[in-house]
Amino acid sequence: MKILFVTPYITSSCHPAFLRNQTGFGYMVHDIAQYVAKIDKVDLLAPMAFTPDMDVDGFHVVGRSKWELLKNLKFNNLIDGVRFNLKYPQSLKDCLRTLYIFACIGQVECMLNQHDIVHIHGCSAITDAVIKACQRKNVPFVITLHGLNSFEKAIKLHESLCRYERNFLKEAVTNHYPVSFISTGNKITAEVSTGMKADSFSVICNGCNVQMKSMTEDIRKEYGIAPDDFMFAFVGNVSANKNQYQVARAWKLLLDDLRSKCKILFVGRYKEDDELVKYIRDNHFENNLILCGMQPKNRVPAFYQACDATILTSITEGFGLSIIEGFVYGKPNVTFSDLPATEDLYDENAMILAKGRSDEDLADAMARMMRTSFNKDYICSYSQKFSFEKMAEKYCELFRSIIR
Repeated sequence: MKILFVTPYITSSCHPAFLRNQTGFGYMVHDIAQYVAKIDKVDLLAPMAFTPDMDVDGFHVVGRSKWELLKNLKFNNLIDGVRFNLKYPQSLKDCLRTLYIFACIGQVECMLNQHDIVHIHGCSAITDAVIKACQRKNVPFVITLHGLNSFEKAIKLHESLCRYERNFLKEAVTNHYPVSFISTGNKITAEVSTGMKADSFSVICNGCNVQMKSMTEDIRKEYGIAPDDFMFAFVGNVSANKNQYQVARAWKLLLDDLRSKCKILFVGRYKEDDELVKYIRDNHFENNLILCGMQPKNRVPAFYQACDATILTSITEGFGLSIIEGFVYGKPNVTFSDLPATEDLYDENAMILAKGRSDEDLADAMARMMRTSFNKDYICSYSQKFSFEKMAEKYCELFRSIIR
């Protein structure tokens, strides 16, 4: 079986163009391609990046150039782009960008018949363009949604694109498009929003490398954290949706004896004008609420190894990869009970859930975590359920069920 992955971008050091967007989405699409390629042949095309043909971690990146763009320009794709812009109007700049995206899909359309199935990642103009191309060529496709962006105000998405996502979900149910979600919660949200039960929707949870790495960095020493201090690690770029600011407010509500011994490391990119950063600086909480900034991917496990627990408090989250990455190192997690992936991830011996979304609820969950003993070996064993290998097997099973 030969699969064509089409994605806005991946995050990889193989080419500078793939380092412009360093996000969980970018890393995950790369990892899915890498592990599916251990089972079947994978080509990957990212329409938003000019790159040469190259082999990366077992899969093949299809090269893109200005010549390839012009050579494969098709009238049908441009008409599709115009129709998309008329239906989902944005600013002139964004409309031109959308038209460019549809023009790029001419290259995809020219190579579709070389593949058994197309795996489209995300819900954007690229998704619409590739679906139309696949339908013209009668090539099967599947869409993986790595989250839902139109249901939370904290996620800044243009109104037209919010409308496109909701319309796409209705179209997918009506036309029986095969769509995989990375969490049961996202699938339920999609079905509720359409008011219909979808027989073509499925759930394939994200995976991670479940082989524990022995890290040489002493994170506690580096950040001046005593061995008897309780250390939370929050891994993720600081944003309104990731909601790190609420963690800082909840920390302030802990009883004095807990608060003084509690350190929270925020591992991810931040800006000086972020609410979290201003709150820490203005109140001089730097000794307990520690901004670690963006870290190389291969160094992040050192934070899991050093912490006592992970914490994730997103307003909405497609999956919550840091939770299972912490599990690999035997570290329990604090999160909200209504996080979309909680149903897929929850184990009473590995997680503590905040009862509600208030600062007080979160502080209570953090306090319970600090007072509870967990079996590290059990959590490490539990993490095996979420391996990259098992994730890839499920994707390949889905592909085969579609082309059967």
